[in-house]
Amino acid sequence: MGDLKGRIRKLEEELTGEMITIPQRDGTLRRFPPGAGKDALLNFIDRIGSGEDAPPEHPLMEAARNSSEPKWAGSFFAVEDPDEWVKPIPDLSE
Repeated sequence: MGDLKGRIRKLEEELTGEMITIPQRDGTLRRFPPGAGKDALLNFIDRIGSGEDAPPEHPLMEAARNSSEPKWAGSFFAVEDPDEWVKPIPDLSE
């Protein structure tokens, strides 16, 4: 039976190509296209200090935060409080 699971997994990988796969705490997997990492990083940068004008959080960041894999859960994509980064940056130029 284990061999069947391996074959199915290999077929899934061939069908989906090079995908970013993030295991979730509930046992499911979240999959993203290869460019999603770059898009999530740019989204994170756009959100820093933007206040109410912040764009919605990229789904990859939520998936990383809910990951069961330490590689993802400990990455910068998995910021603990995403709303903290969105708060406006005070002007200290005076």
